[in-house]
Amino acid sequence: MIPRPDDFDAIARRREGRLSEIPFAVLLLAHFRTERSLALELKRGPVAKRISLEAGIPVDCRSNLAHETLGRHLVSANRLSDDDFHSSLALSAAREVPLGEILLERSLIGAEELFRFLQQNLAKKLLDLFTWTDGEFRVVDERITADSSLRVRVPQLILTGVVRFAPPEQVAAAVAPLVGKTLSLEPESVELLSELKLNEAQAQICVALRPGLRIDQLAESTRLSYEEISRDLYALALLGIVNAGDRLAARPTAAKVAPTPQATPSALEVPSAAPPPPIAPSVPQRTSSPPPPSPAVDEKRREELMQLFLSYRRLDPFDLLALPEDVAPRAIDFKYLEFSERFAPWNYSGDLQEKAREVFLAAARAYSQLADSEQRTALAFRRRSLREERARRPVELPRIKTDLLDTEVQFRKAMTHVEAGRFRDAIQLLEFTSDCDPGNGLYRAELAQARYRAAPPTAARQSVRDLREALRIDPKCGLAAYYLGEIEAHLGHRDEAEEAYRLASRLMAPDRRPIEALKALQAQKKR
Repeated sequence: MIPRPDDFDAIARRREGRLSEIPFAVLLLAHFRTERSLALELKRGPVAKRISLEAGIPVDCRSNLAHETLGRHLVSANRLSDDDFHSSLALSAAREVPLGEILLERSLIGAEELFRFLQQNLAKKLLDLFTWTDGEFRVVDERITADSSLRVRVPQLILTGVVRFAPPEQVAAAVAPLVGKTLSLEPESVELLSELKLNEAQAQICVALRPGLRIDQLAESTRLSYEEISRDLYALALLGIVNAGDRLAARPTAAKVAPTPQATPSALEVPSAAPPPPIAPSVPQRTSSPPPPSPAVDEKRREELMQLFLSYRRLDPFDLLALPEDVAPRAIDFKYLEFSERFAPWNYSGDLQEKAREVFLAAARAYSQLADSEQRTALAFRRRSLREERARRPVELPRIKTDLLDTEVQFRKAMTHVEAGRFRDAIQLLEFTSDCDPGNGLYRAELAQARYRAAPPTAARQSVRDLREALRIDPKCGLAAYYLGEIEAHLGHRDEAEEAYRLASRLMAPDRRPIEALKALQAQKKR
């Protein structure tokens, strides 16, 4: 589905619908183009996610999948031990503060690194939604006040999500109307195109399309596979970068698309949004000499800024400026000036300058509230009321949420069934884990292998397709390559089996199963 420009506004106004009709990529882009702020809930079976959008940009995503929580993400990345995770989670539940703040307090992670993992975790939860071919969405709140400091680069996220995770049937349906038409680059998309991080194939396609080509001519010119071209064209056409004449004409110009910062270092790292354009100065600027370099920022200052940036949206004016409720007016002035000097954005450069600007402006808003005696009194009264309300609550033991869907537990149960030869039972559980975590190549590989072992004559060809798809989504999944080699060998496709075994040998080292299988295959070929 590649909507016409006028369709985006109508899609963004939909309060509910099905993802089989409006894919997640289209839904997200519609809200991004219309800059809507709202909370969007998406459900598919037992899986539920709630996305907070500020001006169309995702700033938070809550999920009921255990592997998508921050703690599990850190554990899977070998950045946090199980013991530290569980003890920190208990403290987080007892004190009702985010897990990240506990990790910072306990010096288990630095603020900059925590920010990077938070961004990765948010992007991963969103990328999972690109795989959904069914499910439903609905607007649950149109007056959100998110306390997250994270920001996602939506065009880059859509490019990555479509190319890596969109189901093949969705890509085929979207590209079908483009077949036979002359495709070219949208002239006014140059700015957006320059801000995207393109891979080699995407850059090659963009260069080849400058004079305009049909898909068959594009395949001949670039020597890329039709599948790769289809995915790239779907993403680029959706973003308005590729024009297909009558279908995509008169798209909004790139100037109307919110610009994104420079390309991310990783597809899963989606850093904060670009800052607003600077206010034009009232006096002419000297252009004869370059501006003075920003002063060097030591590690302590960087860490202090990042810690504050991660939490400033949850802090009220007293906490942000670290002031007591009975503070004297002159002390407010002094504290604000001290804060401003420490976090002035011109003392930083690059991404740190963007973060310092946000903190600096938040402090200015806090100062304006505290400097007004009526507002200060009202803020102090509200703080006291909240404390009294907490004190009246019945004392309860801290509880950790247990309503999360834990795919790791279900996967272990499935593998127990596999070892016992109960493939039907294993398939049911593996289907659940694969649906919950579609980007996990291991789950996909074991599901394809279980289906094949349950019915070798009828499931072989579909299992081969499923294993190739697992490798496309997760190129480092050596087990998918090994299983692919096994099935191809049983089908008598020796060349394909040898290629798969060689790939598995590289990915699974030091596991010798693919090496031994390759030797056996080569011995058969010699006979």
